Amino acid sequence: MSRLSYDDCYQSIARYAPDMLSHFNDRWERFPQGGNAAMIVNFLNDKAQEYYKFGCDEVGKELANVAGEIIFREK
Repeated sequence: MSRLSYDDCYQSIARYAPDMLSHFNDRWERFPQGGNAAMIVNFLNDKAQEYYKFGCDEVGKELANVAGEIIFREK
């Protein structure tokens, strides 16, 4: 899997999970850490499951990939 950029993640969150945008954008051009990262990842994974449930697999996968990228970058 190729890595997603900050901007890729930002755009996906802005499009599909705008409620999380202020938490994602807590430090300019840096992925969130700690509690913010965990909260966003949980929200994105829940949202991805909703999209999968309704047959929107592409969007579900996009959100799951963003969640995975946040986890990867938090290490």
